[in-house]
Amino acid sequence: MNTSTMITLLQLLALVAGIKELWTAKEYYKQQKKRWAIASLCMGIFACACAIISFTGIL
Repeated sequence: MNTSTMITLLQLLALVAGIKELWTAKEYYKQQKKRWAIASLCMGIFACACAIISFTGIL
């Protein structure tokens, strides 16, 4: 496995983790756990943003 394949897999993993965290935030909100929902939402947005920035090569 070469380096570019490994980086792409890590980028996809970060994106999937971010989407999962956004889904978890939605579930927390349904359970009336607003503080956990906000924390999970922030982490999900951060993970998705990092993955997208990494895919585009901005940084």
